This record gives sequence, structure tokens and C-alpha cells, in this order.
Amino acid sequence: MSELDNRLHELLRRTKITTKSRYRASERLELHHKLSQWTVSLISVALVFIPLVQTFGISAGIEVIYLNATQATLAILVLVYSLLLGQENFISRAQAMHRNGVELGRFARKLAGKGEKVSDDEYFSLAEEYYDILEKYENHKPIDYLYTRLSDTPSNFNEWVIYIGLWLKARLMSLVIFSHYFVAIAFVGFIFYTLFAGIVAHG
Repeated sequence: MSELDNRLHELLRRTKITTKSRYRASERLELHHKLSQWTVSLISVALVFIPLVQTFGISAGIEVIYLNATQATLAILVLVYSLLLGQENFISRAQAMHRNGVELGRFARKLAGKGEKVSDDEYFSLAEEYYDILEKYENHKPIDYLYTRLSDTPSNFNEWVIYIGLWLKARLMSLVIFSHYFVAIAFVGFIFYTLFAGIVAHG
């Protein structure tokens, strides 16, 4: 295989990897959108529930100052996550990443149909088309590429060792990226548990 043919094969390989990474990025952004919406919804419910408890004079065994402080904290969280949803625009970015994946997939099929040999001019034209497609969209994150690498099944011991290391790294990065949602949801759950436990105890 000539140097030019090697370059064409490498371009196809990179296109396939980037396509998978773009789809992974789309899935990650969609998950961000869903978790943000659920977090805002749960915090809003808690924010409404606390004044209802106070309005109807239901005793939860919690001092008013602590209930007011909790309300203030929840209000700040709603503001933060609402701004996060607005500024990050997760759903639009997820859709854009998916469109990019579709375009790259179409381009990969075009490359695969070129056979083994192309002229210099045709190769450079294809490479330029590839970068033109990439420049229309934002780039994916390192974690998306990590999950793309995990889509290949190891075939020997050394590859399994690398695979396990990548898997642990990817899970740790995911935990860090999405941890604030789980912390906020756990905080809301603790508030509901405390309120209901207090209501039952003082009912």
C-alpha cells in the first residue's frame, strides 16, 4: 500500500473515531439536559412545599430560621440550574453533535467507496471536506473520546489492562462531571425526608 493509500486509510479511521465521539458527546449533552431538568423540578417542588407546611401550620419540629435558610438555599440552587440550562443550551448542542455525527458517517461511507487508490488532488479535496465538516460544529470532550475507545473489545491481556484503566478513568470523569446533580438531588431528598419525618413525629 502506497503512502497516499495509507493516508486515505488513516483519514477513514479518524473519521470513524470522530463520528463515534460526536454521538457520544450528543448522548452526554442529552443526559446533562435531563438531569438539569429533573434537578430544577425537584428543587422547585421542595421550594413550594416548605412554605405550604408553614402556611398550614403543620409542625415538623424544625425552627423557622432553619426553614427560611433552607428556602433561601433552594432558591439559589434553582437560579443556578436555570442559568446553567440557559447558558449551556444542552439540548441544542446535543442535536448539533448528532447532526455532525450523521454528516461524518455519510462522509465515511463516501471515503469507503473510493477504493484503495485516489489521486493526490482527490485526497487533499477529501481531507479538506473532512475538516470543513468539523469546523461547522464544536469539538467533543476528552471523555467522549474515552468512551469511543471503550467501544473496541480487547483481544489480549495487555489490551484488557489498558481497557480496564480507560474504563475506570471514564467512570471517574463521569462521576466528577455529573456529581453536582446527584449532590443537589440528595440534598432535596434529605429535606423531604427531614420534613416528613418531623411531620410524622409531631403529627
